[in-house]
Amino acid sequence: MTTATTRASAWRRPHGWLLTAFVLLAAILVGAGTGGTLALWRDEFTGTVRMPVGVTVFGVGTPATPGTLAKYATADPQSLTFTFGPAQAAALYGGPTGGAVAIPVQVDSLAQGHRGLSYTVTPSITGGVFGASRWQLYKVASAAACTTSTTATVTTTSTPWSTAYTTTTALVSEYWCLVARFVPVTGTHTNTATVTGTPVIPGLGAQSPLTATDSWSALTRQTLVPSAEPTHTLTFAFTTTRAGSTP
Repeated sequence: MTTATTRASAWRRPHGWLLTAFVLLAAILVGAGTGGTLALWRDEFTGTVRMPVGVTVFGVGTPATPGTLAKYATADPQSLTFTFGPAQAAALYGGPTGGAVAIPVQVDSLAQGHRGLSYTVTPSITGGVFGASRWQLYKVASAAACTTSTTATVTTTSTPWSTAYTTTTALVSEYWCLVARFVPVTGTHTNTATVTGTPVIPGLGAQSPLTATDSWSALTRQTLVPSAEPTHTLTFAFTTTRAGSTP
């Protein structure tokens, strides 16, 4: 072995050691720069901890295929309204003795993850035929169950989703039914008129007084104009909750 070869080998060994030390030092500095140590920095790549938020869906409309309702919320919490009135007022006004209507409403909802969902329904019915009617809001099992003779539950709240964890993508559809009955206010008016007069016959003079009496009656009925019916609303306001929290 020559002297030149011996010197080259002596330089190679320290050079490899310095390179290894530089790599380790860089790794330690990277870990320290991210607020941790090298071990924590490596754990970040070997394990994953996550808390999925999940998807929330809320929709209101005339009964249809789930996912195709007229209105869907875009934020949480948010209120959606279902409107009615002019289209149903004529049937509600009915004939001489009044009428009745049943209006079905569908609510679609979905709450993924550990998120619960509940909502309330607030009716606003003022004026017109509906305002002069007796009405009630029911929660029914299906759109077909919404009839004027329903005996379903009277309520204004629902909690279709608990805070139990779920990853389902299937919407839950619930159904509501507003039943209104219009009974017109009626009455009978009776009047009697009496007339008294003394007839005069030429050549005979005045005769005995004569009295005539006549009576008549009429049926009165509350009069409304269905075509001028104002718009009424059902407001659906929903909120979401997480496990351990309150609505």
